[in-house]
Amino acid sequence: MTHLVSQKNVDGSPSSRNGISTTSSALTEEQIDRGLEWLRRLLRLPQDQLPAKADVERVAGKLMVPVEPMWCLARVAALLLPYYEKDTPQAVREMEAEDWREALAEFPRWAIERAVRWWKSADNPDRRKRPLEGDIAARCRVEMNGVPSAVQMLELRFNGRDFTKKEDPRERISKEKAAELLREAGFAPKQMPTE
Repeated sequence: MTHLVSQKNVDGSPSSRNGISTTSSALTEEQIDRGLEWLRRLLRLPQDQLPAKADVERVAGKLMVPVEPMWCLARVAALLLPYYEKDTPQAVREMEAEDWREALAEFPRWAIERAVRWWKSADNPDRRKRPLEGDIAARCRVEMNGVPSAVQMLELRFNGRDFTKKEDPRERISKEKAAELLREAGFAPKQMPTE
């Protein structure tokens, strides 16, 4: 395990000698929570009350910035440290690290941090087991709480589709009319021969 020596980044934030930031995220927990709540609230707003598309893209963009590979690997190393097996060859460790990096590359740093904290918490009944990449990736999706889906829904709404309006109720069709339409289309129910 690499020993991390605290230094400062150019912006004054804590860093380490090998360039792995020791801060938990570029966004604070409060900013993340406010951003998530804001996006969820937007989905319920009427079309004419939606904010500017640029504002939504700015907030969603900040929430969805993919993790830095070095930070991701360091976080995974810290997560797996209690499960360390000293007889594992270095080449195998490097392959495993690459698998973890690839599995988590699409997620933002804050989602990975929250997923790891959840894994180690009393809320996780499997916390004593060694996690696999898919375990943490699945929890990242939970932590993101539908951010990508919300962004896609808002994109559709900005393009004119309004999901807050109820569709006009469709007229129910009678059984006889349904049978007639099916016959016209060439579908006829098979009749069982009677004796």
